[in-house]
Amino acid sequence: MSNGNLIDVHVHVGLVGNRWPEWGRMSKWYRDQVGFKIFLKFAGIKPEEVSDTHLTEAIIKTIDSSKMDKVVCLALDPVYDIKGIRNEGASHVWIDNEYIIQQLQKSSNKVLLGASVHPYDPEFKARVSNYVDKGAVLIKWLPSAQQINLADERVGEALEFLATAKNGKPLPLLLHVGGEYAIPTTNEKTSTYDYLCWSWLEGVRNSVRFKNKYFTPQIKEIKKNLRKGLDAGATIIFAHCGLPYFANGLLSFLEHSDFPVVKKYLEQNDKNLYSGKCYADISAFSTPFRKPYFDYLKELPEEYLLFGSDYPTPVFEIFSDEKEKKSDFKAMMNGHLERIVVPEDNLLDVNHQMLCKAFRGHPLFTNFSKLIEF
Repeated sequence: MSNGNLIDVHVHVGLVGNRWPEWGRMSKWYRDQVGFKIFLKFAGIKPEEVSDTHLTEAIIKTIDSSKMDKVVCLALDPVYDIKGIRNEGASHVWIDNEYIIQQLQKSSNKVLLGASVHPYDPEFKARVSNYVDKGAVLIKWLPSAQQINLADERVGEALEFLATAKNGKPLPLLLHVGGEYAIPTTNEKTSTYDYLCWSWLEGVRNSVRFKNKYFTPQIKEIKKNLRKGLDAGATIIFAHCGLPYFANGLLSFLEHSDFPVVKKYLEQNDKNLYSGKCYADISAFSTPFRKPYFDYLKELPEEYLLFGSDYPTPVFEIFSDEKEKKSDFKAMMNGHLERIVVPEDNLLDVNHQMLCKAFRGHPLFTNFSKLIEF
């Protein structure tokens, strides 16, 4: 593969667990949520027909019929408790690395392994090494859903290991930052585990939650862990640029944003403060709510932006009738699924087309192939 290939760095896969429960499951609560039903709608699967087989066939069809050269399919390790004990029951969604290797990669030569290994797992290093040998191109963490406290010293140690995990070179970490809505945590208090900053206003709001307070992010310790990894040469990819999903403009204060922190990390890359590098992906951006942020993205160093979709997150043809698209989206989030208008073309391609219109000629579409030297 040359250094100019189109790779979608952020594609989710899942199983309900009826056929391959050893490779992944979704809780009944999760399958009853509107969000999951929306994902099924965009994947072209009827709720009454959802199964491991249909989910697998749908993702393979989407990948193979797309114009992508490769896609990174993401695993998601289940929760590991503070003692390092695996607890699948504490996850609404988890998907094993072996599912991607044994099913998806054997069905499509476009699939790249985005492995997931929890930093609390005592076997973290051995497992990462195993998946590097099996072709992993990155490691994926979703801190809130996996209940990973980024301030835990094991995070710093894990990042330090990832800095040289790929035969002496860094194995990138795709780290979700900012609010998370697609895969919720089973412990609401860990919803803030995805945050890289914490404002005084967020502290005030949290204080009136009383017994239902969110965990207050330990920002100093989080920065220390990230710096430990970067000093060792780690590569960190901040998912979604840390931007809010819904709020923008005058209402942006209503939703958490890690964008200023992400921007700072990207701008520091060329200051020789550490040997590692930070990147950010622009997945889940083909939505009318995030469209106003496109100008913000153009301010970021272009060599450190990466292309992704966040499939099966809804994709919209955002350059046509934006007002109507917003109205439809709000209605569908309130349960009116009949308002969903799924693009007729391949969703990975539609996402690519929308972002190409917004970022014409931008290197972000091929940056990942250069990063992993694939």
